[in-house]
Amino acid sequence: MFEIADFVPHAPVELDVIARFRGRVPDELIAIWEQYGYGTFADGFLRVINPSLYEAEVGDCIGKTQGDGIAIPIMVTGLGDLITWEPSVGVIAILYREGRTVGLGSTVRTFVRLTVLDGAEELSETFNWDVFPEAIAAHGELPYDKSFIFVPLLSLGGSATVENLQVRDTITAIQMMVELQGVIGH
Repeated sequence: MFEIADFVPHAPVELDVIARFRGRVPDELIAIWEQYGYGTFADGFLRVINPSLYEAEVGDCIGKTQGDGIAIPIMVTGLGDLITWEPSVGVIAILYREGRTVGLGSTVRTFVRLTVLDGAEELSETFNWDVFPEAIAAHGELPYDKSFIFVPLLSLGGSATVENLQVRDTITAIQMMVELQGVIGH
C-alpha cells in the first residue's frame, strides 16, 4: 500500500460496501477503503466516496456507452467531477463542468500515486483545477459531500471565475448538470 499523507478521513467504509465491490473494483481501491475509509486528499480536492450511494443516485448520469459498459463511481472532486473505475480502460474522470472525460491511468494506484507525487501540477493538467485553491481561499473549506459549482454553468454562459462558484451538494449538482447539459457519453 502507498501513503496518502494529506488524507482527511470522513467515515469508515462499511463492510457490506467492501464485500459488494470486492472483485468489481481493483484491490488497491479496497486497500484504500480499508486503510483510510471515505475522506479527502489532494488538498481536499479529491473525495473517496461510497460507490453504492453514487450508483443509486447518479448511475444514470455516468454515460458509459463504450467498451464493456461498466463504470463504477469511486471518487468525486471539489468541482463536481465524477471519477469512475472502468475495467476495460481504467480510471476515468467525467468533468461535467467542461463537458468532457479524461483518462487518469490504467490503475487506481497509478492515478493516486501521480496525484500524491505531482500534486497541484498533476491536478492542473488532468482536472483543470486551478480555480479550486482560489475558491478555498475565497469561500473556505468544503464539507465532504459538497462541491464548488459554477453558477451559471459554463455550458450556459457562465464564467470560470471564483466569483461564479457556489457551494452545492455534489450528488444534486451532478444530477442538475446532466439534466441541463445531457449525459457525457464515453
